[in-house]
Amino acid sequence: MTNAGGKTVGKTSDGVRSDAWPTRRAMLAVIWAVVCALAVLAPSARAGSEDKFVGLWVTRWDYRTAADVRDVMDRAAAAGFTDVVWQVRGQADAYYQSAIEPWGDEILKGAPDGAATPGFDPLAVAVELAHASGLRLHAWVNVMPMWKGKAPPTNQKHLIYTHPEWRLVNQRGEVQPLNDHYVIVNPVLPEVHDYLVGVFKDIVTRYDVDGLHMDYVRFVSELMGKDDVYPADEKSQLLFKQATGREGISTPEDKAALKAYVKQRITDLVVRIRKEAVGSREGVVFSAAIWRRPDLARDTYLQDSPAWLNDKVLDLGMPMIYTDKDEQFTSDLKAWLAATPEARLAPGLGVYLIKPAMTPSQIGITRELVGTPPSIAIFAYSSLFESADPNQNKSFDAAEERKTRLFFVKDALSAMSGGTSEASEHKPE
Repeated sequence: MTNAGGKTVGKTSDGVRSDAWPTRRAMLAVIWAVVCALAVLAPSARAGSEDKFVGLWVTRWDYRTAADVRDVMDRAAAAGFTDVVWQVRGQADAYYQSAIEPWGDEILKGAPDGAATPGFDPLAVAVELAHASGLRLHAWVNVMPMWKGKAPPTNQKHLIYTHPEWRLVNQRGEVQPLNDHYVIVNPVLPEVHDYLVGVFKDIVTRYDVDGLHMDYVRFVSELMGKDDVYPADEKSQLLFKQATGREGISTPEDKAALKAYVKQRITDLVVRIRKEAVGSREGVVFSAAIWRRPDLARDTYLQDSPAWLNDKVLDLGMPMIYTDKDEQFTSDLKAWLAATPEARLAPGLGVYLIKPAMTPSQIGITRELVGTPPSIAIFAYSSLFESADPNQNKSFDAAEERKTRLFFVKDALSAMSGGTSEASEHKPE
C-alpha cells in the first residue's frame, strides 16, 4: 500500500511500519552509540579518578609483540591496577616510532628475520589497548642514561656517536668509561636540555598518553670513581664559572658548589620538561620515580625532588622504597610525607624483594599513612606475570611464586579499595 506521499507502506517482520524504520534505525544507532560510549567511559571513570592511583611499572623487556602488549593490559586491568607506567625510552633509544632516536635493541629482538623495525608501534598499540581496558597509560622515560654495558651500541645513529661531546668528562680529561651501569649525558649543557625536551615533547604531542613519567632524572653516580669530579670539561667549567663566579674545582668548597650547580641544572631541566613538553597538551600527569628518601635524593643524587613536589612542578612522586623490611619502608615513607606534606605520593613497592605472603604488609602501611584510598605503585610487571623478558626465571617454582605473589597483591589492592580480603580464607589456585 502507499501513503499520501506515494511511498510504499507496509510492515516489517517485527510488525513495525516500514515507513517508520529509518527513524527507528536512527534512534537505535544513537542508543548503540551511547551504550558504546558508556562501555568505554565506565572503566575509565573507575581507573581515572583523581584520588586513586594504583600503578604498575612495565619495563621495555616485558613486550616484543602486539600480543605481548595486549596481555599486559588485560592482566593489569584484571588485577585491579588503574594505571600502567609503560617504558618507552631506556638509553637514548625509542620503543615507539621516533624520528629523533633509533629503535631500542630489545624491541627489535621480536622483529622477524632481523628487521630494522618491529613492524608495529608499541606505544600506539599500548595507548589504544590501555584505554580500551579502562587504564591510564604513562609514558616512562629514562632521562639521563646514554648507554649501559661495556660494549658500545651497534647503531651508528645512537646518541653516543652523534653527540659524543655530551658524555661526562672528569677533571683529568677522561670521558666516563662504559661500564656495567649507565653512562649519562652531561646534565648542565643547554643543548642537552634542548634535545631532551624535544624528545619528550614529541611523545606527548604525538601520542594520547595520560602521563609523562621520568626515571633516572638524577646524577647517576653508580660506578663513578670516588675521586672523580664530573662534569669537568672546558665548556661545563665555563658555565659553572658564569653561574657561580668560581674559578675551578680544586677545593672542597669548589666541589660542593659544583654539586649544587649540577643539582640546579637538573631542576632547570625538569622545569622545562614540565613547561614545554607536558604543558604542550592539557591534562597530562607529570610524575617521576624518585629516590627512596628525600635527603638521599637531594644530597647524594642531586635530585631535588622534594622541591619539585612542593613547588608543584611534579603532579605525582613515586619514591622507590624497594625493601623487604617494613621498618625501613615505614621510615622512608614518613620522611617523604614530612618533607612534602601537600604533595601527592605513590610509594613504589619492590615486590620482587618481598616474600609473596608479606606483600600486603607494605600495601597496608601505605593505606594507613597516606590515607584512603591511597596511591601506590608496584615494581614490576614481571614479578607478577609471565613476561616476554628472556631473562625472567621461567622455572616452575618461579612461575608458582609469581602466581602466589599476584594472588596476595590482588587481594591487598582489593582491600585497599574497600573490598573484602580473601587471603585469610582462600589459597591461590
